[in-house]
Amino acid sequence: MDKIASLKKFLNPKKIAVIGASKSKDKVGGIVFRRLLDSRRRLFPVNPKETAIEGYKVSPDIQSLPKDIDLAIITISAAAAVKSVEMCIKKGIPNYIIVAGGFGEVGAEGRELEEKLTGLAKEKNVNILGPNSLGIFLPDENIDTIFVEHGDKSLDRKGRVACIVQSGSVGVEALGYASNTGYGMRAFVGLGNKCDLDEIDFLEYFARDEKTNCLGFYLENIERGRQFLTVAKEAAREKPVVVLKAGRTHTAVLAVSSHTGKLAGSDNVISGALKQFGIQRVYDDEEFCDATKVLSMLSGTPGNRVAVLTAAGGYGVMCTDFIEKKDMRALLKMAKLSKDTQKRIKEATFPFTACENPVDITASADDRMFSQSFDILIEDDGVDIIICIAFFAPPGISENLIDIIADKIKKSDKPVIVFTKYGPFTDNSIKNLYYAGVAAYPSVGRAVRAARFLVERTKIKQRLDQKA
Repeated sequence: MDKIASLKKFLNPKKIAVIGASKSKDKVGGIVFRRLLDSRRRLFPVNPKETAIEGYKVSPDIQSLPKDIDLAIITISAAAAVKSVEMCIKKGIPNYIIVAGGFGEVGAEGRELEEKLTGLAKEKNVNILGPNSLGIFLPDENIDTIFVEHGDKSLDRKGRVACIVQSGSVGVEALGYASNTGYGMRAFVGLGNKCDLDEIDFLEYFARDEKTNCLGFYLENIERGRQFLTVAKEAAREKPVVVLKAGRTHTAVLAVSSHTGKLAGSDNVISGALKQFGIQRVYDDEEFCDATKVLSMLSGTPGNRVAVLTAAGGYGVMCTDFIEKKDMRALLKMAKLSKDTQKRIKEATFPFTACENPVDITASADDRMFSQSFDILIEDDGVDIIICIAFFAPPGISENLIDIIADKIKKSDKPVIVFTKYGPFTDNSIKNLYYAGVAAYPSVGRAVRAARFLVERTKIKQRLDQKA
């Protein structure tokens, strides 16, 4: 079986069976079934205690299902889940999501059940996601099997980031929070205990997926480490690969073992290997979301020289500190603006504008001054990246600035990253910028870090292209 081809039906099934579907809106089977009602797929609920759910006729058992089901979502307990897979295999169902916990993470009895699933997947040539998995969420396809709240209503449904996570809660909470300020997700996959399908299977799939331009992984253990690195290196030639690898300390490694029932490797070895193979490592969920956001929105940078445009002098100074601070990820430096650039900015703004970089056009500036200063910085050959500190509080600045910045980005080959704050309206401003095509962040540090992600990605791409 070609895994990549088989995963197409897994991730885009036409007919879905929900084993353990329920009338109850509080039970997992009831929540999952209702989430799938908008999927435009044919649904087949299975439950011997129900006759109809939301207008759908319920099959009393698995034997009553038709033979051409693409995906079975199993929402019942661990021991019953294994028996259900065995029965579903007899019906010729090729793909499974097992939601239940109670497997390898709980001890010997659970490990035995999990090993049975692994054996079934290999012997019968089927795909099993989980167990202990939240399943999949593909906003653009309207497929959602996640039974916990996950910001699904506020995510950009035309996003291009594939998020593959070992811990479902880390993924849904991070992405749900990120969606408050705009985040575009192509797909979410909760790996769970990885009895069969693992990070490599989805890495290979989304590396070839035309709707995906950035891959993000939250992993606690990487079992097929060498293969993952090799496949990720090939993927990174075309698309950024970001990894949040948890379990860095000895105590955290023990926690990984209790969470997944598996051991994690030495963090120093993992960190060195990720870097060597062109994979961008992040260290917490905020970094994960910030990195995948900017890397999916901006393709790279011609260099590391940053110009800062601000109407708030203090934040310009802070931004300079962050830029010139040494960082293992990537070196940034303040761009040296040409005399002509400085002269033109003064002419477009005020005689007292500080133009040496950071460029402080002061709180007296208006939208026109921002626009013209932007154009001048874009035209300066000594500038590779522009960080714009955009505030909407000054009287001359309106929300038209969002469209102005968006327009500059469309016409420029230089990346533009925005830092903005607007009191209680900050999240909404950043979201509006996102939907206008602008990568924006609510702090100076995060905006500068986003620039580092871009520089790091550019260097990785150059290195991998040279070795091709």
